[in-house]
Amino acid sequence: MNNNTREIDTSHNPDAAAQGGGSLLGHIWSSIAATVVLTIICCGIYPLVVWGIAQVAFPNQANGSLIKKDGTPTTKDEEAVGSAILGQNFSAAGYFHPRPSSAGAGYDAANSSGSNLGPLSDKLINGLTQVPTTQPTTQPTTQPAETLTFDGIRLRTIHYASENGIAFKLYTVKPDGTRTEVPLAKFQDAQGNLNDVALVDAFPHPSTDTPDRDVLIAGDFAALIPGDAVTASGSGLDPHISPANAILQKPRIARERKLTEAQVQELIDACTDGSSLGILGDAGVNVLRLNLALDAKSPQTIPPGPSAAPATQPVAPK
Repeated sequence: MNNNTREIDTSHNPDAAAQGGGSLLGHIWSSIAATVVLTIICCGIYPLVVWGIAQVAFPNQANGSLIKKDGTPTTKDEEAVGSAILGQNFSAAGYFHPRPSSAGAGYDAANSSGSNLGPLSDKLINGLTQVPTTQPTTQPTTQPAETLTFDGIRLRTIHYASENGIAFKLYTVKPDGTRTEVPLAKFQDAQGNLNDVALVDAFPHPSTDTPDRDVLIAGDFAALIPGDAVTASGSGLDPHISPANAILQKPRIARERKLTEAQVQELIDACTDGSSLGILGDAGVNVLRLNLALDAKSPQTIPPGPSAAPATQPVAPK
């Protein structure tokens, strides 16, 4: 045996066992103590400090970026008509219309999401209709009406152009590629409302079309339709539209509000947020702030009754 090798006798040295790693119970108590301390720091003290700093330095942003009817920020729910960072639905002709939403039932902040449809999706491009199924009964029933379940980019584009006075043409396309212009009136009722179901059914649907089927397309638009006017954001709650989108809506707003286009442009410019830090992202026009500014400059009376949907005016967050 090597004379330099020594064996350690721990029978007369109790501390030697502890130096070798300690007991299992000791490790358990140490872990519990560390968990309690870190829980207090990370889940109690740290959030409280951050919350306190935010309430002092950024009270409006820390409480949802709420704004009042006059467009000024507030931290009180009862004074708020919405949030500057969440979209709302506006459908009346006298308001700027927001980006389409696919969040829940539309601008549902509790169900933020996109459509998750790919860029070549037939549903995304051409829309989808459905005939509800019914259970057979002993009594004769009327065939359920076909309904629109998803509008799609083609239909959104036609609506956007029609609402904002942008000229375009409809064509039927035969299997050999021959185009024949079709009047838009063919897909409108007596009041000028578009028949969305008929339009979506007439659009091309590659997965179900037969080789001899004529399809409908729109083309020759007088202005380029911005992408944000006919597509939803990833969250479905985008509060902004592009300046190009706002400019195309400007003539309609000026006509409905009895304002000049120059006056409307001033409001657009005032409600345009630039790129973050001057370099990140693109400029965007905050739709809620812009519509509130419109109401302040040229109040619009919404007719009472069921036809006046609450979503046509700014609504307070729940």
